[in-house]
Amino acid sequence: MGIDKLIQIAATLAVLAISTGQLPRILHAVRVAELKLIHDSRASAWGRPMLLPLAN
Repeated sequence: MGIDKLIQIAATLAVLAISTGQLPRILHAVRVAELKLIHDSRASAWGRPMLLPLAN
């Protein structure tokens, strides 16, 4: 799917959200999803790297 098609879909959804009065609810849902993504992508959730043992 090209970027032009995605922009067209996003614009259509924005117009529909505004016309139905649901824009604040949709913006809140997007912000919650962004915060969840940031929380899930923290470095502490990555685990420990597998390192090769040092030869002495």
